[in-house]
Amino acid sequence: MTLEEIESIIESEYGYLRSEYDNWSLTTSDQHDLKLVAHVLRVLIHKKVVETSTPEFIALGAQQNEDGGWGETGADNESKVWVSAFCGLMLIRGNHILGYERLSGSIQIALRYFLDSQQSDGRWVDPCWSTLDATSQSVSFLNVVLVLGKEFGKKMREKVMESWKKGMRFILDNQAMDGGWYDQEFHATGIAITARLIKDALVADTMIENVMRVSRPCRKGAEFLLALQEESGSWGNDNVDHTMDCTRSLMLVSRMLGIEHQCDSAIQSSVAWVVKNKNEQGWPDFPGMDTNLERTCNGLDTMMKFLAYSEEDPTKIMRYWGYLN
Repeated sequence: MTLEEIESIIESEYGYLRSEYDNWSLTTSDQHDLKLVAHVLRVLIHKKVVETSTPEFIALGAQQNEDGGWGETGADNESKVWVSAFCGLMLIRGNHILGYERLSGSIQIALRYFLDSQQSDGRWVDPCWSTLDATSQSVSFLNVVLVLGKEFGKKMREKVMESWKKGMRFILDNQAMDGGWYDQEFHATGIAITARLIKDALVADTMIENVMRVSRPCRKGAEFLLALQEESGSWGNDNVDHTMDCTRSLMLVSRMLGIEHQCDSAIQSSVAWVVKNKNEQGWPDFPGMDTNLERTCNGLDTMMKFLAYSEEDPTKIMRYWGYLN
């Protein structure tokens, strides 16, 4: 695949996502899956259309519960950690551009939610996700708070840093000897959770404080993923979601650690597999299945990050995670 072909796919699939507006926008219904909404907002941030999409971010803030979290589909649902972290992450990144006082207040309340819901050993818990997933997503939110949340003040930043370190330590302490992370109920193979942990939680430390010494754990995690890639270029028995997760993880980690020589061949083959197995419009969960809107957002995310990965400047891809101001 040439970069021009990737760019063409991005524009075509973004057009398809916009055509499905009524199926994801909170301006048309307050009962959409907020996980899908957050996925779409990530695409809008990457496409640099935040200012023209202001109503989408305002609508997400309006769905926030009084405790500072979000439920699965709206403000009348009990707050859940994983989706709350994803929603909070999209709000802080979007409002970094918009600068709306109303959304700043929502982010402040969300931050309180995470500080209050963290367990004493550093973990966060969500009944719908593994503990490592819930902790990783929460740390991911705190990563970006530390980078973008300058207005929160010194005392709050100290509290965030303490919480962030405890969450990071919990994750690091649960890495297996082979470099992967496992959860027998949710992630027995370790593939998806390992990919998410090293890109969304751990590797940001190399750009933020570099106090947790994550380079070696991240390198081991990347080597774990490389060893499990299938001959086709995919991961997880042709699981599109897992393959995209692993691809994005290797792109970010390899650029931030300077180990592209170890990972580039795997990245190139996985991107080719992702492109080959897209539907006429959008991506499925597995090859041959119907298009899934959330997976389509992941596909767009993967393609845009691949363009950034292909740039000579490594900071290009880091900005896609919000790890640089």
